[in-house]
Amino acid sequence: MISIVLRTTIMFFLVMFALRVMGKKNLGEFQPSDFVSTMLISNLTSIVIEAPELPLLYSVVPILLIICYEIFMSVIAKKNEKLAKVAYGSPKIIISNGIINQSVMKTLRFTIDDLLMAMRSKDIFYLEEVFLAIVETNGSVSIYPDPSAKTNIDKADIPPFSIIVDGKTRYNNLGYINVTESKVEKILEKENVSPEDILLLMIDGNGQYNLSVKEIL
Repeated sequence: MISIVLRTTIMFFLVMFALRVMGKKNLGEFQPSDFVSTMLISNLTSIVIEAPELPLLYSVVPILLIICYEIFMSVIAKKNEKLAKVAYGSPKIIISNGIINQSVMKTLRFTIDDLLMAMRSKDIFYLEEVFLAIVETNGSVSIYPDPSAKTNIDKADIPPFSIIVDGKTRYNNLGYINVTESKVEKILEKENVSPEDILLLMIDGNGQYNLSVKEIL
């Protein structure tokens, strides 16, 4: 029992030290390599706690090695920009001036719902309000609002809802904005598109809409 307590205590402080060295405060700041290192450290920690018969060094040495790899990669990446891009990637602009960059969406395997959720987290409901949306290397989305959007957009009391997403109609959202299916059909006729051609159609409580057509990639 004393051995388990001692091992757990040692591994606890070792893992705390490892995370301090990596310099991350929360999971949202983790690069893919950081996440892999953390998972490996977690598994290595559990090995010697669950198997007291194994020497403590079976976990301590690999964890210290992972810390060294992290430090080495960090130092090299700071000195070599190309290697940094290979190891950590680079930020990608996914929305520019209210227009979705569909090729970046496909590359990053982002969905429309991912984008809309990121916008809502910044209290942004209209695509036209977005000057730039950038997917950072840790997967988070930074959004820079368009200052002119405050005067150029006639916002409704009811914000826009996604009505057609990736060619599929979300009929349950129509009730929130008091829009009928016939209204949606008229919009499609006006724009001369079919639902299958649409990446995103959003309509607000005033009947204003924003339509993004799928690109051939």
